[in-house]
Amino acid sequence: MGTLRIKGTIELNQFWPTGSSDADTTKMKLIVAEDSFQFRATGENDFKKTTVFQSAISKGQGVKPVINTSKRDGVQSITIRLQGVDAPELHYKAAPLKKNPVITDAKRKKYNELNKERRQHFAESATVALAAHLKYYTTTDAVEAIFESEIDQPFEVVDTYGRFIGNIYVGNANDNDLNKWLVENGWCTPAFYTSMAKEEIAIFLAAWIKGKKITGRTSKSIIRNATRFDWDLLYRAPGTVEKFKIKEDKGKAIMPKIFRRQVAWMAAKKAGVITAGTSFKAHLQKTPDQLVLLNDFLANGITASRVYALHDFMTADGSMLKKPEEIVFQEKPATLVGTDGKKITEW
Repeated sequence: MGTLRIKGTIELNQFWPTGSSDADTTKMKLIVAEDSFQFRATGENDFKKTTVFQSAISKGQGVKPVINTSKRDGVQSITIRLQGVDAPELHYKAAPLKKNPVITDAKRKKYNELNKERRQHFAESATVALAAHLKYYTTTDAVEAIFESEIDQPFEVVDTYGRFIGNIYVGNANDNDLNKWLVENGWCTPAFYTSMAKEEIAIFLAAWIKGKKITGRTSKSIIRNATRFDWDLLYRAPGTVEKFKIKEDKGKAIMPKIFRRQVAWMAAKKAGVITAGTSFKAHLQKTPDQLVLLNDFLANGITASRVYALHDFMTADGSMLKKPEEIVFQEKPATLVGTDGKKITEW
């Protein structure tokens, strides 16, 4: 496969508690310039400049430019989703309720009141640990970094939300892989998608062998009970926490991908939008997430692997039967178009 390389800068003040970015960096901004983007095709030795993303628009769950341009100062940045990594949620809020004549104004109001930004245990610690790790590589408030992703077509690098998927490297030789570091040090769990190559998954499996043994971190806090929920664990906005000590937010946490669905389920039940007896399994069945089992995927590839739904591995009493490293989620489709509305297929 070819390799997309993007050179940029990571500003440390974006991370909590001074900013809102979290540890798996779905909100991480990589500051870029027009000449930051390079691509090396399969079989070639040299990288060549590409401007294909400058006017590209992602079409998936939404429609948005893949390069963000600040209205204040014109600075360009991209949003990164670190491949193979899932950190505890720092600030997650469920999607608003869709229009439905069955949902009364009173129930909708109550749901909105309950639907606050919520966090998980160790979300703050993981974020602060990542920022401290990055600080090691700079004497300023910014770190030079390189983003890389193994792809052939431009659209393959973005997910359905327009985020660039790949790995970030820092250090003098650009040899410190942040994705690997987060899993290897137990701050994040592995998160596999069908867009990943077997070789990439193998790196995270090896890192997880080390990470899941470290006590007092995210890796040891993961539980499987989706009925366990702390209503008081809310997001603490930047500027509201003067001092923070790593591990002061310790506690148990369900797999982040499960937590994001749990939040909506809990709020809907408490607001009376769904009946109080609706199980988490039944809630998941309404909008099934597709996945395959890791061993099947590694042995047979995506085309020959048996496809399951997430609720297939959720018990009636709300317990997850699979560990994070045992499943591979299907990547939701996205595409890239130019300003003319046509698909971008060349570099």
